[in-house]
Amino acid sequence: MKNLLKNLLMISLFFLLIFLLYHLFTRFWNKHSLEQESIKFSESLQNSPFSVSKIIMYSSAYGENQNTTFQKSNWILNILQYTDIAIYLEHSGKNLTSANTLKTLLLENIQISSPTLGNPSLYYLDSLNFGTATFHENYKLDNTTEFTVLNDENKNNEIQSNTPVFFTDCSNPITLKYVNQAVKENYIVTSNEPVFFDGRLLNMANIALTHLEANISFDIHIESNDNIDYFYHFSSPILLENGESSIYDGSILVEKSFENDKFRKK
Repeated sequence: MKNLLKNLLMISLFFLLIFLLYHLFTRFWNKHSLEQESIKFSESLQNSPFSVSKIIMYSSAYGENQNTTFQKSNWILNILQYTDIAIYLEHSGKNLTSANTLKTLLLENIQISSPTLGNPSLYYLDSLNFGTATFHENYKLDNTTEFTVLNDENKNNEIQSNTPVFFTDCSNPITLKYVNQAVKENYIVTSNEPVFFDGRLLNMANIALTHLEANISFDIHIESNDNIDYFYHFSSPILLENGESSIYDGSILVEKSFENDKFRKK
C-alpha cells in the first residue's frame, strides 16, 4: 500500500513538473515571439522612407433648400454635415530616388462608424473645393480606391484635380470629404432672421453634436518605385468641437502635425 501511494505521488509530481515546465516554456516562447515581432515592426518603421507629416480637418454644415419658391422667410432644408480632410505625406532624403517616390497609392479597408443621425459616406475631394459644401456622388469611395500617381508637374493639365490624383514626390495632400447627409430632413425655417448655411444650422435645428459623433478609418497603401509596399493605418474621429470653439460657431478647423509618424514596411 505504501509503495502504491509512493508511486502515485511520484507520478503526480512528474505530471506537475511537466505542467510547470510547459507553462514556463509557453510564457518564454510568447515573450520571445512578441519581442521578435516588436523588433521586426520597429525595423520596418526605421527603414521606411515615408511618413505622415500633417492632417487638416475642416468641419461645417449646409442646408439644401427643398422649397422651389425660394422665399427667404420659408426655407425647407435638408441639413448635412461635412468634414474636409487633407493628409500630408512626406519622404525622407533631399534627392528623389526610386526608394522615396511613389508608384501607386491606394486607400483600403475604408470604414465609417454610424452616427446616431444621418447617413455618412466618404468621397474623394477636389482640392479646389476644400472648405466648401461641394461634393459629387460620382466621387464616392468604396472599400478600396486607387489614386492616379503623376510623375511630372502636370503642366498641361492632362489629368484634372477632380479625379483622385497624387504626385510621386508627395507634394500634394490626400484630400477626402466626409459627408453625413440627412441629419435633419425637411427642416422648416419660418423666422425672418438671417439663415447661415454653415455649422450654425446645426444649432438652429437643435441637433446635438453627440448625435453626429463618428469615426473613419482606412489603410493608406503605397508602393515605391523600387517595388516595396508600405502601409499606414489612418483612424480619426470626426472632430466637431475642441476646448475653444465648435462647429456651432459656423465651422471648425483642426490641424495636427506629426514627427516621424512613419509608414510600416510590409
